[in-house]
Amino acid sequence: MIMDGSESWFDEDAGPLVRPFAMTRGRAPSTRYELNMITLVVAVRSDADAVTLDRESAEIVRMCQQRPLSVAEISARLNLLLAVSKVLIGDLIEQEYLIFQAPPPPVETPDMDLLQAVLNGLRDL
Repeated sequence: MIMDGSESWFDEDAGPLVRPFAMTRGRAPSTRYELNMITLVVAVRSDADAVTLDRESAEIVRMCQQRPLSVAEISARLNLLLAVSKVLIGDLIEQEYLIFQAPPPPVETPDMDLLQAVLNGLRDL
């Protein structure tokens, strides 16, 4: 509520009023880099070089200097949607502030017959 008696159109607890598409300038996550939730990201340039970046991008660079972080950790720490974080991280990779390590490819599911044979062998011991 505003003190002059008029009603406010937002709640104090609503948080920041910047919409996600405004942070990314309407862009969706790029397919150029295979970033998923567990992709690790590390800074290769100092945050002193990041003075021209927006606040969120500069914070990502600062956080990733301390230790490698996953995309999900960055998103959670900045309280951003995962899609927004992926766009910002992709921009920073392209600008050579960050590098990333893709997670290992998924392993094939084990052969259930082999596992059953091992279990049967252990029971026979």
